[in-house]
Amino acid sequence: MSVNVIAIDGPAASGKSTAARELAAAIPGAVCINTGSMYRAVAWKAMRDGMDPAHPDRDRLNRLLETIRMRFVSTPEGCELEVDGERPGNALRTPEVSAGASAIATIPEVRRKLVELQRAMAAEQMIVMEGRDIGTVVFPDAKYKFFLTASPEVRARRRLLQDGGNPDPAEVARVAAEIAARDKTDSTRADSPLRRAEDAVLIDNSTFSREETIQRMLERIQRKMTVMPYRVPYADTDQMGVVYYANYLVYFERFRNELLRDAGYTYRRLEEDGIAMPVIEAVCSYKASAKYDDLLEITGRFAEAKGVKVKIECEVRREGKILVEGYTVHACMDLKSGRPTRPPEFIRELLLKP
Repeated sequence: MSVNVIAIDGPAASGKSTAARELAAAIPGAVCINTGSMYRAVAWKAMRDGMDPAHPDRDRLNRLLETIRMRFVSTPEGCELEVDGERPGNALRTPEVSAGASAIATIPEVRRKLVELQRAMAAEQMIVMEGRDIGTVVFPDAKYKFFLTASPEVRARRRLLQDGGNPDPAEVARVAAEIAARDKTDSTRADSPLRRAEDAVLIDNSTFSREETIQRMLERIQRKMTVMPYRVPYADTDQMGVVYYANYLVYFERFRNELLRDAGYTYRRLEEDGIAMPVIEAVCSYKASAKYDDLLEITGRFAEAKGVKVKIECEVRREGKILVEGYTVHACMDLKSGRPTRPPEFIRELLLKP
């Protein structure tokens, strides 16, 4: 089962942070996870406890990691990190904390803990996360993967403008050389090197505006996602007033019908083309209950087509929170011969689209 993540990787100054913030704002229920702020938060907590982030007492640091809790809270300005019930805000952006974060990020225990927290966040809702190894290491099963890049010269000019510098040719050339050197270091390091995941969509935004980059990413996400709204009637609930567990399989079937329609097909047309797709496996994972009159969003996609099988993933959400997730596996069958056959061409084409 792919995880509920939009992973954005890429080199420094490629626009990852801006893209993550704006994608999260454009997708209902999504939250932007800033990995850098999480490392700053660990450094901030360690410094408040009297530790030197570059040379922390390992026992004290491990105790801190055992108890630390983080979550991102949506605000009008974006997403803000909450640490143990406190919102440190600008305290995470001081030069001292930034330097401490760079040092503490090299400690394997810190990285393991933060990856654990990030994966727990993805289990609760759609998250948008940017970094250098999100789609390859942290979330190799992310639903949507992007790799943003641009030429070193373009990234240098952007960085200088962002920092209030003067992008004259000599300064651009100097910063571009620094960026190119960092790219080489990041891509050749032994631990989680910077590289594009095989299934990530490559976007070179050297000639794109910010708006054009976001639009291209949204188009690719929407191309792979169908959303079906559904208002829960009384008939779907049991004596406890919650949706009866078996009804979610009915929701999955209704969704599959809409998924086919979005692709320009119906079950009837499949049968007219001589193909049947009986369910041979169905999996549901229940996380929370839906109740009468809840407005649900049922989403999913064609996830896989291998041999004669097609896998369709499905999620049921309420206000962005995942209630149920699962999948069905279908065996493709030739109606005339009754023998297994390859999946329909349109499904294979959809899976090959970037």
